[in-house]
Amino acid sequence: MNKQNGMHNQNENATFENKAVEYESGGIPVRLTPGMVKRYICKNANVTDEEIVMFLKLCESQKLNPFLREVYLLKFDKNPATMVTGKDVFTKRAFQNPKFAGFQAGIIVLDKGGEIQYRNGSFKLKGETITGGWCKVFIKGYDVTIDAEVSMDEYGKTYGTWQTIPATMIRKVALVQALREAFPEDLGGLYDSSEMGTNSEMLDETPIVIEGQATERYNNNINIDAEYENTENAQSESLRAEENDRKERSEGVSRKAQDNPKPNVVSMNDL
Repeated sequence: MNKQNGMHNQNENATFENKAVEYESGGIPVRLTPGMVKRYICKNANVTDEEIVMFLKLCESQKLNPFLREVYLLKFDKNPATMVTGKDVFTKRAFQNPKFAGFQAGIIVLDKGGEIQYRNGSFKLKGETITGGWCKVFIKGYDVTIDAEVSMDEYGKTYGTWQTIPATMIRKVALVQALREAFPEDLGGLYDSSEMGTNSEMLDETPIVIEGQATERYNNNINIDAEYENTENAQSESLRAEENDRKERSEGVSRKAQDNPKPNVVSMNDL
């Protein structure tokens, strides 16, 4: 009986690991299974099936490609897993939305005179204190901007990029929060590493190549190249045929002229 239960559990595990979600992301077909997540995306043995299912649903619903590092599933020891997007997902999706009309973002600083200033970008002088970040998103057809202001006390960290480039990081937090509020259909449920306290230096940006999917894309490229080559050959053949036809017509005119020379014309002065 125990042996049968063990085999039943093994079959269930195998079925779960091979259960795929399939969708398109940026025109690229994506096939993702729990087994792929464990082998390629989150190799922490403590990741739970529930966390993997949540990750699959996020990828499918928001059409994210984890193999191109658009989204990460992070698990440290036995702590709850976190899901963060790649560095350019928010801005890319915003620019693809037809209602997007630009943004302004910067930092909030306490200057040497004790005054609060809103700066565009992430520039600050030595001796000034960064107190937060701000962003305004412009949407076509809206009378007001979508604004976000965030506090350095809430998001600032003492490690990684927060230690080396804190102004850039707090500005980014404000930017992604404003973009998410402006475009919830495109960015709802997505969070940047800067918001989640994740050290972005730990995120590997190298695309993941899986043989099956990579071969499919490679074969597609071969087919495209072959089609292009065939088109080029057909065009070359057509051009050569036209050139030969012109030569034949030209030679025909020349032979006709030789066979039918012009008659001698006698002028009145010769008489």
